[in-house]
Amino acid sequence: MTSNDTTRPTSRTAPLWPIALARIAIGVLWLFSLRWKLPPDFMPAAGRGLMDWLQLEVQHPSFGFYADFVSGVVIPNFTLFAWVIFLAELLVGLSLLTGTLTRLGAALSLLMALNLGVGLLEVPGEWPWSYLMLAMWSFVFLIAGAGRMWGVDGLLRRGRSESSLLRWLT
Repeated sequence: MTSNDTTRPTSRTAPLWPIALARIAIGVLWLFSLRWKLPPDFMPAAGRGLMDWLQLEVQHPSFGFYADFVSGVVIPNFTLFAWVIFLAELLVGLSLLTGTLTRLGAALSLLMALNLGVGLLEVPGEWPWSYLMLAMWSFVFLIAGAGRMWGVDGLLRRGRSESSLLRWLT
């Protein structure tokens, strides 16, 4: 190939703004999902709440061990798990929306998306591919450090922190 070959890309990196837009959109999605699991009872004004979805996971199990865990551990300790779920989704949503410690938010988002996929895989009317796509985006944000553009992570990295943990999280 010659140096004037126009079929080859001129840059080895893709622009980050599409990933930043996707990160913000997924952050809004996580925050929007909080509306059907609001404290103190974790029920929406209308429709199904968190307990309803947990019961559907037990009634339509993908895996017996998962249904046993939900029915034997999560449901009996509903308030504790409901707060953990609410706060985790709030953390993920804010992390992705603002681009703050994005890799931490993305790792948690990935785990939660996989958990949702496993739990809701066999529930009638659910589309399991949506959880796979959510997990895929979370993985992209985790690998790409998606908060560097249009996010607080970009500002934190400019501070030239010597902490390798903080540099990885941002």
